[in-house]
Amino acid sequence: MTLIESLEDNAPRPTESLAHRLLMPMPTQTGSYFGDTLVYLCRHNEDGAFGLVINKELDVTFDELLQQQSPPAITQEPITVDYPVYDGGPVREDHGFVLHSDDRIYPGSDPLGSGLCLTLTADLLAAVNSGDGPQRLLIALGYAGWGAGQLESELAAEAWLTLGASDDLLFDVPAEQRLSLAARRAGIQLDLLGGHIGRC
Repeated sequence: MTLIESLEDNAPRPTESLAHRLLMPMPTQTGSYFGDTLVYLCRHNEDGAFGLVINKELDVTFDELLQQQSPPAITQEPITVDYPVYDGGPVREDHGFVLHSDDRIYPGSDPLGSGLCLTLTADLLAAVNSGDGPQRLLIALGYAGWGAGQLESELAAEAWLTLGASDDLLFDVPAEQRLSLAARRAGIQLDLLGGHIGRC
């Protein structure tokens, strides 16, 4: 059983999976950790939900992340890479998670569908450093997690708006533009956002 699949089962099943969608916080979350985040849901099922915040960069370099591995994930003279490292969420902030295209599969990779994988091991970082990484990737420390039924309760309380995800939002658009672009694509003006939940 993977980390994503091991969330505690203590509530009814969701009526519809929101995996591969985005969570945008509603105004009720202003001032909280999630107040200005955009969360990509990797998994959502009867056991709960697992996602990564995709728009909050950390002041950590890729090289520093490599050096923090035990042993350091460097197998040869490092190549020039400049991947941002994201604050993936408030849970297990000392653990690295890499969301990436499934053109490369590594030990510990967890296929998510929609052409994506989640890998938790240092093997991927070493591969990236040696020039043999996946075509697209997002590196995060920590994750956002919900127990069984918890996300459903938050949706019912109008804490989130769910939006469609796209590869460019996950990997290409600058972090500081992702929230506003996701909103615009759904026809939402952030400064006029009301308190109504829904799917766009």
